[in-house]
Amino acid sequence: MAESITFGSNWLRIEDRRVFGPGGGRTARRFARQVLALPDIESLTLDPSQSSAVIKHRTAGANLSAFRQRLAAAIGTDSGGLEDRALPHWPADTKLTLHRREGLISLFRIGAIEEGWLELQHPRLKGHSAFARNIEAGLGALGAVTRVSGNAASGTIRVRYDASALEPLTVVRVAEGFLTGNDMSRVPEPASVDFRVAHASVGLGAVGELMLPLATPVAAGLLVAANLGVLQDAGKQIGRGKLGVPVFHTALLACSIATGQVLAYALTEWSLRYWQRNWRRNLAQETHALLEDSLPLPAQATVLGTGGRETREAVADLRPGDRIRVPTSEPCPVDGRVVAGNALVQETSLRGSRGLMRKGAGDEVLAGSVVVSGALELEVVRTGPDTRAAQLTRAILETAAGMPADRTMRRKAEDLADRTVLPTLATAGVGWAAGDLITVGAILHQDWVSGPGLALPMQTLRDMRLALHSGVLLKSPSALVRLRESDFLVVDGDLPGLLDPDLELAQVDSRLPDTDTLLRHAAGAGLFLGDERAEALARSCLQRGLVVREPELLSLDADAVGVRIGRHTVSLVNRPGRSKTAPAPLLVRIDGVDVAELRFAYGALPHAARTLARLRALGMQQIVVVSSRAESEAAELAQRLGADLSGGGLSPEQKLRFLQGLKKRGVRATVVLDFGRNPDAAGEAHVAVAFGSQTADGGPCDIAILGESLDPLVDLMGLAQGHEADVVSACRMAAIPNLLCIAGAFAGLLNGITSGIIANIGVMNVDRRMRRALQMARTRRSPVLR
Repeated sequence: MAESITFGSNWLRIEDRRVFGPGGGRTARRFARQVLALPDIESLTLDPSQSSAVIKHRTAGANLSAFRQRLAAAIGTDSGGLEDRALPHWPADTKLTLHRREGLISLFRIGAIEEGWLELQHPRLKGHSAFARNIEAGLGALGAVTRVSGNAASGTIRVRYDASALEPLTVVRVAEGFLTGNDMSRVPEPASVDFRVAHASVGLGAVGELMLPLATPVAAGLLVAANLGVLQDAGKQIGRGKLGVPVFHTALLACSIATGQVLAYALTEWSLRYWQRNWRRNLAQETHALLEDSLPLPAQATVLGTGGRETREAVADLRPGDRIRVPTSEPCPVDGRVVAGNALVQETSLRGSRGLMRKGAGDEVLAGSVVVSGALELEVVRTGPDTRAAQLTRAILETAAGMPADRTMRRKAEDLADRTVLPTLATAGVGWAAGDLITVGAILHQDWVSGPGLALPMQTLRDMRLALHSGVLLKSPSALVRLRESDFLVVDGDLPGLLDPDLELAQVDSRLPDTDTLLRHAAGAGLFLGDERAEALARSCLQRGLVVREPELLSLDADAVGVRIGRHTVSLVNRPGRSKTAPAPLLVRIDGVDVAELRFAYGALPHAARTLARLRALGMQQIVVVSSRAESEAAELAQRLGADLSGGGLSPEQKLRFLQGLKKRGVRATVVLDFGRNPDAAGEAHVAVAFGSQTADGGPCDIAILGESLDPLVDLMGLAQGHEADVVSACRMAAIPNLLCIAGAFAGLLNGITSGIIANIGVMNVDRRMRRALQMARTRRSPVLR
């Protein structure tokens, strides 16, 4: 029996400590499923601090008594209620209101719902524009969402989406994640761009142009005062014999004032700030999409109760010791230990492992790992901010938040924009000779400046995503820019695993004459082995020039994997091995017939030697190994790794002094070191690279390798070399509109305002190009064999 029940014409209040009080989250949720199954219910408010529930309904008059009877019957039974997934999830012991609208039950009050259109309202949004924009960014990351707008004054979020590709329930649940999620997963609000002077100058310029001419000199004076720093920088550049962006802006300002086109310059200033604000908001949105794609963390988990009973509960309610089930295609919500099951897991973005990894009883599985095949039962070990995914999330958010203020990135964007200044000024000079200052103004209103400033951070975020897919965390926004500048590699010879050899396919005993076809089929099935034999088979096929395609997985057992290739079934079965060091041999079965046995052995060449050789081919001209080992041992290590020089007998302090010496001589060194033991060394490196297990959360490095191999550095070098070229290619999308500005100026068809409008079309093209590049990067994954 409830402790207290009171009611009015359209509401009912129930008080019961056992059901609604602190610690009664699961009982209250069952109550909500029963109550909200009634179509008469408008909302249900749960308040654990008051141990109460308030039900609002639409029934009145003569029907009120019948409604109360139906409500009592619903509460008194465990059957007939809603399924658990029909309700959103919320943290335990928090006050909330569940709203009902056209079959949707949400923490938001749904103001409107039509095909492809939603309006969501919540009190927490009122007066909190940063929170509203955070939800905008999260919803905007959904590919089928076409438009999101928030209004902090009314506490409303309006969403337009493709109804054929997205269910309204998905939109609502994603938005609810920001109401109930941890702060660790929220993208920080980008720093605001100051529009006050821009708004004032545009307003005064427009008044001067259309109504009161005396306002034009005031607008001109305001623009000069606001650009005093630019004018000073222009003077310094001219003194050094350089023509850069400050000189360009000074020439444009002078020409605009001389020709009376103050409004045109004010609009250009405003548009520059607009694109700056635009890329910062895009950065927040794409950072959220990166986290959703690379480190997916579900809001719900399947909890195993006594007798194997399964219930869906909020991940926020899980505690260490709970048991959960993670089926195929679902991400793991917690760090846990496998207690039952066998599965293949994708965890490259967390551990840097190459390809799929097999998990069985006793293995650790991290939050954010995706079960590709099979199912696992886990015992919860760590949840929420204590997981490794949370550490990586904090590092990613810190990197993204640092992009607007990163000096190296800003300098690089300015350098790219500076390349266009001399040709533009020269063209303006020709326009002055052929026409007048109006022609010059139309030419100078091209916009080559916004493109690099917009493209560089978005390209960096794209490369961050691709790097994470290869098992590398970029902790500095300018790491790739500096990596491209480096041709000197220093490797700490005391790092573990440098001499570990590659596993190789040593012997093939086959009954079939066509060994190549056999190996191709075996390597295809081997993609699902989840261990180093998969890479050995893939490398063997690569050496023979054979193409390996991923087949259809049929079965996955502890000692066998089965696939379908064409009309045949191919199985790989573990055989007892004689070697105590090499993995077990594989028996190959085709259509149930044993046709071959594959044996493996470790080669003589260290795997790191092959990696360093590939880095040398990509531009690392000098490779040095430094170690605390004796000089002779360090020299032997360097020889086996293929390094050019070695230094032995070095303490951490001596390694630091060595790096300081390189820095004084102007050597731009990429340093792979144990910065956990020698944190000061990171400041002496041009690029500091560490293994992520020691530096993923706040460690002193620019790049964290999340695995135990240097292989991801090869992928990263490739990204670094293409980084600037991709930015330049995107900026060229502004070429045609800017050339139209020049042509229109010489033809006498354009002035400063119309030329500026056309130039903004060019910047819009750059923005679209970068959005497409980011979209493509969402689905790109690193191969099994690098």
